[in-house]
Amino acid sequence: MSTVNDLAAACPFCGSHELVRAIPEKNPNDVIVVCDHCQKVVPAYPSSPHSLAQQKKSINDQVVDLCLSHGIIHGIKYYLMEMNKLGGPKISLSQAKQDVDNLLATRGLTHAVKKPSKNGCVIVLIVLLLIAASIVYFLSRR
Repeated sequence: MSTVNDLAAACPFCGSHELVRAIPEKNPNDVIVVCDHCQKVVPAYPSSPHSLAQQKKSINDQVVDLCLSHGIIHGIKYYLMEMNKLGGPKISLSQAKQDVDNLLATRGLTHAVKKPSKNGCVIVLIVLLLIAASIVYFLSRR
């Protein structure tokens, strides 16, 4: 980790100039800048529209991969967290769901994504029926 020496760089959240740059071991090309004052991740500086568009494209690609491999809920959760890290206006959960649905629809992957399972209600119903049957059985034996 090292301190960012660029005096023009400031945290967009609190305005502090005390930024710390961290380089992860797994991906040395991906530099993370953290504000030492408010402990928030600062978007890559200088934040140009081109790099912001690249970050959003990268997030969208990652969301599609997550949706295809782990399901739509994981994709929405990742999209919500990452888009809120970029800075700017925060998006809501319903907006994140709508954006992910639109993203999958534009790529034609709506039917390829694993939908959330609804087997929990069926299992609960079976357990309740088994409990009721056992109560009736034990009461009728007396």
